[in-house]
Amino acid sequence: MPVFRKKYSDVGFTLLCMLLLMACSRTPKGVIPEKKMRDVLVDMQIAEVMITLNPADFSGLEEKKALYQSVFNKHRVTEAEYDSSQVWYGKQLDVYMQVYKSAIDEVNSRIAMLGNVLPESTPDLNRDSLDIWNFRRYYTLSPSVSTNAIRFDMKPDAAYSSGSTFVFGMQVWGVTPQLTQPVEVRLCASSDDTTYVASALIRRNGYHEMLIRVSPLKKTQRVYGYIRLDAKATTYHKIYLDQFRLIKYRYGSPVQTEGIAGREESKN
Repeated sequence: MPVFRKKYSDVGFTLLCMLLLMACSRTPKGVIPEKKMRDVLVDMQIAEVMITLNPADFSGLEEKKALYQSVFNKHRVTEAEYDSSQVWYGKQLDVYMQVYKSAIDEVNSRIAMLGNVLPESTPDLNRDSLDIWNFRRYYTLSPSVSTNAIRFDMKPDAAYSSGSTFVFGMQVWGVTPQLTQPVEVRLCASSDDTTYVASALIRRNGYHEMLIRVSPLKKTQRVYGYIRLDAKATTYHKIYLDQFRLIKYRYGSPVQTEGIAGREESKN
Protein backbone atom coordinates (compact mmCIF):
# COMPACT_ATOMS: atom_id res chain seq x y z
CA MET A 1 0.00 0.00 0.00
CA PRO A 2 2.72 2.55 0.77
CA VAL A 3 4.37 1.77 -2.61
CA PHE A 4 1.01 2.28 -4.37
CA ARG A 5 0.52 5.67 -2.68
CA LYS A 6 4.08 6.77 -3.43
CA LYS A 7 3.69 5.87 -7.10
CA TYR A 8 0.57 7.97 -7.53
CA SER A 9 2.01 10.72 -5.37
CA ASP A 10 4.96 10.98 -7.76
CA VAL A 11 2.61 11.06 -10.75
CA GLY A 12 0.55 13.81 -9.14
CA PHE A 13 3.67 15.84 -8.37
CA THR A 14 4.83 15.50 -11.98
CA LEU A 15 1.45 16.63 -13.32
CA LEU A 16 1.45 19.59 -10.96
CA CYS A 17 4.90 20.68 -12.18
CA MET A 18 3.76 20.41 -15.80
CA LEU A 19 0.68 22.52 -15.09
CA LEU A 20 2.79 25.16 -13.35
CA LEU A 21 5.20 25.32 -16.27
CA MET A 22 2.31 25.69 -18.70
CA ALA A 23 0.81 28.43 -16.57
CA CYS A 24 4.09 30.36 -16.45
CA SER A 25 4.53 30.37 -20.23
CA ARG A 26 2.78 33.20 -22.05
CA THR A 27 3.38 31.75 -25.50
CA PRO A 28 0.82 29.48 -27.20
CA LYS A 29 1.63 26.12 -28.73
CA GLY A 30 3.78 26.45 -31.84
CA VAL A 31 5.45 29.68 -30.64
CA ILE A 32 9.03 29.60 -29.35
CA PRO A 33 8.94 30.16 -25.54
CA GLU A 34 10.36 33.40 -24.20
CA LYS A 35 13.61 32.08 -22.73
CA LYS A 36 14.40 30.07 -25.84
CA MET A 37 13.42 32.99 -28.07
CA ARG A 38 15.82 35.18 -26.12
CA ASP A 39 18.66 32.72 -26.75
CA VAL A 40 17.77 32.54 -30.45
CA LEU A 41 17.73 36.35 -30.72
CA VAL A 42 21.16 36.58 -29.05
CA ASP A 43 22.68 34.29 -31.68
CA MET A 44 20.78 36.03 -34.48
CA GLN A 45 22.26 39.35 -33.36
CA ILE A 46 25.73 37.82 -33.31
CA ALA A 47 25.10 36.43 -36.81
CA GLU A 48 24.14 39.92 -38.00
CA VAL A 49 27.39 41.31 -36.59
CA MET A 50 29.40 38.57 -38.32
CA ILE A 51 27.77 39.42 -41.65
CA THR A 52 28.42 43.15 -41.17
CA LEU A 53 32.05 42.73 -40.12
CA ASN A 54 32.85 40.11 -42.79
CA PRO A 55 31.05 41.21 -45.97
CA ALA A 56 33.42 39.25 -48.19
CA ASP A 57 32.58 35.99 -46.41
CA PHE A 58 28.83 36.61 -46.59
CA SER A 59 28.48 38.40 -49.91
CA GLY A 60 25.82 36.04 -51.28
CA LEU A 61 22.37 35.09 -50.08
CA GLU A 62 23.34 31.41 -49.70
CA GLU A 63 26.16 32.21 -47.27
CA LYS A 64 23.84 34.33 -45.13
CA LYS A 65 21.10 31.68 -45.17
CA ALA A 66 23.61 29.03 -44.12
CA LEU A 67 24.68 31.15 -41.14
CA TYR A 68 21.08 31.74 -40.06
CA GLN A 69 20.34 28.04 -40.49
CA SER A 70 23.20 27.20 -38.17
CA VAL A 71 21.46 29.30 -35.50
CA PHE A 72 18.20 27.43 -36.06
CA ASN A 73 20.00 24.09 -35.90
CA LYS A 74 21.76 25.05 -32.67
CA HIS A 75 18.45 25.80 -30.95
CA ARG A 76 16.53 23.02 -32.71
CA VAL A 77 13.94 25.26 -34.30
CA THR A 78 12.93 25.64 -37.94
CA GLU A 79 12.90 28.82 -39.96
CA ALA A 80 9.11 28.51 -40.22
CA GLU A 81 8.79 28.28 -36.41
CA TYR A 82 11.03 31.32 -36.02
CA ASP A 83 9.04 33.34 -38.58
CA SER A 84 5.65 32.42 -37.08
CA SER A 85 6.99 33.21 -33.59
CA GLN A 86 8.14 36.63 -34.80
CA VAL A 87 4.61 37.29 -36.04
CA TRP A 88 3.12 36.34 -32.66
CA TYR A 89 5.67 38.39 -30.68
CA GLY A 90 5.05 41.31 -33.04
CA LYS A 91 1.44 41.35 -31.88
CA GLN A 92 2.51 41.07 -28.22
CA LEU A 93 4.87 44.06 -28.12
CA ASP A 94 5.23 44.18 -24.32
CA VAL A 95 6.30 40.53 -24.19
CA TYR A 96 8.59 40.95 -27.19
CA MET A 97 10.31 44.00 -25.73
CA GLN A 98 11.08 42.13 -22.52
CA VAL A 99 12.54 39.24 -24.49
CA TYR A 100 14.41 41.55 -26.87
CA LYS A 101 15.82 43.67 -24.03
CA SER A 102 17.08 40.54 -22.30
CA ALA A 103 18.75 39.44 -25.55
CA ILE A 104 20.37 42.85 -26.11
CA ASP A 105 21.56 42.98 -22.50
CA GLU A 106 23.25 39.62 -22.99
CA VAL A 107 24.91 40.73 -26.23
CA ASN A 108 26.04 43.99 -24.62
CA SER A 109 27.53 42.11 -21.68
CA ARG A 110 29.56 40.01 -24.11
CA ILE A 111 30.71 43.15 -25.92
CA ALA A 112 31.67 44.79 -22.61
CA MET A 113 33.87 41.82 -21.81
CA LEU A 114 35.83 42.57 -24.99
CA GLY A 115 36.47 46.19 -24.02
CA ASN A 116 35.84 49.33 -26.06
CA VAL A 117 36.20 49.10 -29.84
CA LEU A 118 37.65 52.12 -31.59
CA PRO A 119 37.33 52.94 -35.28
CA GLU A 120 40.14 52.04 -37.63
CA SER A 121 42.47 54.94 -38.25
CA THR A 122 43.69 53.56 -41.59
CA PRO A 123 40.92 51.55 -43.28
CA ASP A 124 41.48 49.83 -46.63
CA LEU A 125 40.37 52.64 -48.93
CA ASN A 126 40.87 50.64 -52.14
CA ARG A 127 37.78 48.49 -51.64
CA ASP A 128 34.58 49.42 -53.50
CA SER A 129 32.61 49.30 -50.25
CA LEU A 130 33.71 49.25 -46.63
CA ASP A 131 31.86 49.35 -43.32
CA ILE A 132 33.69 52.08 -41.39
CA TRP A 133 31.43 51.85 -38.31
CA ASN A 134 33.55 50.28 -35.55
CA PHE A 135 31.73 51.62 -32.52
CA ARG A 136 29.12 49.70 -30.55
CA ARG A 137 26.30 48.30 -32.64
CA TYR A 138 23.69 48.21 -29.85
CA TYR A 139 22.30 51.19 -27.95
CA THR A 140 19.25 51.99 -25.84
CA LEU A 141 17.33 55.24 -25.46
CA SER A 142 15.65 55.38 -22.07
CA PRO A 143 13.45 57.95 -20.28
CA SER A 144 15.36 57.23 -17.08
CA VAL A 145 18.50 59.07 -18.27
CA SER A 146 18.93 62.83 -18.53
CA THR A 147 20.66 62.85 -21.92
CA ASN A 148 19.53 60.55 -24.70
CA ALA A 149 22.27 61.21 -27.23
CA ILE A 150 24.65 58.94 -29.12
CA ARG A 151 27.52 60.74 -30.83
CA PHE A 152 30.03 59.30 -33.29
CA ASP A 153 33.05 60.79 -35.03
CA MET A 154 35.41 59.15 -37.51
CA LYS A 155 38.65 60.87 -38.57
CA PRO A 156 40.87 58.53 -40.63
CA ASP A 157 44.60 59.16 -40.87
CA ALA A 158 44.20 59.26 -44.65
CA ALA A 159 41.19 61.08 -46.09
CA TYR A 160 38.43 59.03 -47.66
CA SER A 161 38.67 58.94 -51.46
CA SER A 162 37.16 61.67 -53.63
CA GLY A 163 33.49 61.37 -54.45
CA SER A 164 32.74 58.84 -51.70
CA THR A 165 29.17 57.94 -50.84
CA PHE A 166 28.28 57.20 -47.22
CA VAL A 167 25.21 55.16 -46.24
CA PHE A 168 24.34 55.03 -42.54
CA GLY A 169 21.81 52.45 -41.36
CA MET A 170 20.31 51.15 -38.12
CA GLN A 171 17.42 49.05 -36.85
CA VAL A 172 14.91 50.73 -34.51
CA TRP A 173 12.60 48.94 -32.06
CA GLY A 174 10.25 50.16 -29.36
CA VAL A 175 8.68 53.19 -31.05
CA THR A 176 5.00 53.40 -30.06
CA PRO A 177 2.14 55.70 -31.17
CA GLN A 178 2.41 57.40 -27.76
CA LEU A 179 5.93 58.67 -28.47
CA THR A 180 5.60 62.46 -28.33
CA GLN A 181 8.92 63.26 -30.04
CA PRO A 182 10.69 61.51 -32.94
CA VAL A 183 14.21 60.12 -32.78
CA GLU A 184 16.45 62.68 -34.48
CA VAL A 185 19.38 61.45 -36.58
CA ARG A 186 22.09 63.61 -38.18
CA LEU A 187 24.94 62.43 -40.43
CA CYS A 188 27.67 64.83 -41.59
CA ALA A 189 30.69 64.52 -43.89
CA SER A 190 33.36 67.25 -43.92
CA SER A 191 35.13 67.73 -47.22
CA ASP A 192 37.56 70.66 -47.52
CA ASP A 193 35.38 73.77 -47.17
CA THR A 194 32.04 71.96 -47.50
CA THR A 195 30.02 69.99 -44.97
CA TYR A 196 27.45 67.57 -46.35
CA VAL A 197 24.51 66.87 -44.05
CA ALA A 198 21.72 64.30 -44.01
CA SER A 199 19.01 64.36 -41.36
CA ALA A 200 15.97 62.27 -40.51
CA LEU A 201 13.18 62.06 -37.93
CA ILE A 202 12.37 58.46 -36.97
CA ARG A 203 8.73 57.85 -36.00
CA ARG A 204 8.38 54.13 -36.72
CA ASN A 205 10.06 50.82 -36.06
CA GLY A 206 12.13 49.10 -38.70
CA TYR A 207 15.38 49.57 -40.60
CA HIS A 208 16.32 53.17 -41.50
CA GLU A 209 19.08 54.50 -43.74
CA MET A 210 20.61 57.86 -44.63
CA LEU A 211 22.86 58.73 -47.57
CA ILE A 212 25.47 61.40 -48.31
CA ARG A 213 27.22 61.84 -51.67
CA VAL A 214 30.40 63.92 -51.69
CA SER A 215 31.52 65.84 -54.76
CA PRO A 216 33.75 63.79 -57.14
CA LEU A 217 36.38 66.51 -56.80
CA LYS A 218 36.64 66.38 -53.01
CA LYS A 219 37.98 63.98 -50.42
CA THR A 220 36.34 63.50 -47.03
CA GLN A 221 38.37 64.20 -43.90
CA ARG A 222 35.71 63.41 -41.31
CA VAL A 223 32.36 61.63 -40.92
CA TYR A 224 30.36 62.35 -37.78
CA GLY A 225 26.87 62.76 -36.40
CA TYR A 226 24.47 61.98 -33.62
CA ILE A 227 21.25 60.20 -32.65
CA ARG A 228 19.15 61.79 -29.95
CA LEU A 229 15.72 61.88 -28.41
CA ASP A 230 14.23 64.98 -26.80
CA ALA A 231 13.88 64.75 -23.03
CA LYS A 232 10.20 65.66 -23.35
CA ALA A 233 9.47 62.36 -25.11
CA THR A 234 8.69 60.53 -21.88
CA THR A 235 5.73 58.45 -23.03
CA TYR A 236 7.71 55.35 -23.95
CA HIS A 237 9.41 52.45 -22.21
CA LYS A 238 12.72 52.10 -24.07
CA ILE A 239 13.83 52.38 -27.66
CA TYR A 240 16.38 49.86 -28.91
CA LEU A 241 18.86 50.62 -31.70
CA ASP A 242 20.97 47.92 -33.31
CA GLN A 243 22.44 46.61 -36.59
CA PHE A 244 24.45 49.83 -36.99
CA ARG A 245 26.51 50.19 -40.13
CA LEU A 246 28.15 53.02 -42.03
CA ILE A 247 29.17 51.90 -45.52
CA LYS A 248 31.63 53.96 -47.55
CA TYR A 249 31.36 53.43 -51.31
CA ARG A 250 34.05 54.50 -53.74
CA TYR A 251 33.09 56.93 -56.46
CA GLY A 252 31.36 55.08 -59.29
CA SER A 253 30.69 51.94 -57.25
CA PRO A 254 27.08 50.65 -57.11
CA VAL A 255 25.37 51.76 -53.90
CA GLN A 256 23.05 49.29 -52.16
CA THR A 257 20.31 50.65 -49.92
CA GLU A 258 17.09 49.39 -48.35
CA GLY A 259 15.19 52.68 -48.50
CA ILE A 260 16.59 56.11 -47.67
CA ALA A 261 14.86 57.97 -44.84
CA GLY A 262 17.20 60.94 -44.54
CA ARG A 263 17.11 64.37 -46.19
CA GLU A 264 20.43 65.36 -47.75
CA GLU A 265 21.87 68.87 -48.00
CA SER A 266 25.26 70.62 -48.12
CA LYS A 267 26.65 73.64 -46.31
CA ASN A 268 29.64 75.69 -47.42
